[in-house]
Amino acid sequence: MRIRKEIAPLQFKIFIRSVLLLLLALNGFIVLLNFLSGKALLEYSLSNWVLGGLQPILLASVFTYTGRKVLLFVNDYQNIESFKDKLNQQILNKGVRADVTTDTQSRFVATGWFYKLFNYWNGVETVTVQWGNEIIVSGSSRIVSQVEDSLTWNPDFRN
Repeated sequence: MRIRKEIAPLQFKIFIRSVLLLLLALNGFIVLLNFLSGKALLEYSLSNWVLGGLQPILLASVFTYTGRKVLLFVNDYQNIESFKDKLNQQILNKGVRADVTTDTQSRFVATGWFYKLFNYWNGVETVTVQWGNEIIVSGSSRIVSQVEDSLTWNPDFRN
């Protein structure tokens, strides 16, 4: 069995959307706290500038980096008995549920509330498996990397 992995480039649109959303949310929270504490609404200390300005940029960059799609190509798997069932079971063990399953494609979505939240934002927690002469597993870097480790080290996937 041969495995090849490709990582999609960073998406600048997702980064900008994330920064804007976090800027609005965090700065709105700071203004609300200032209002409730009786201070002037736009009175900012140095810590508020860090929280309201730098933290959204850092959080958005982490989200954009981890939200990239990963493609995993699997070739020469035909001599492994019931490979499709074993691979589907390995993916299901990663905290996802089967959404759509056909002969040529399987789609899995995240089940945890935290990952569902990110799945609503550009579908980053969805994993798709296309079946054919070459199997293509695409989706969340978190899950696809775990699947790659399972294919590499699990004795069920060895010849």
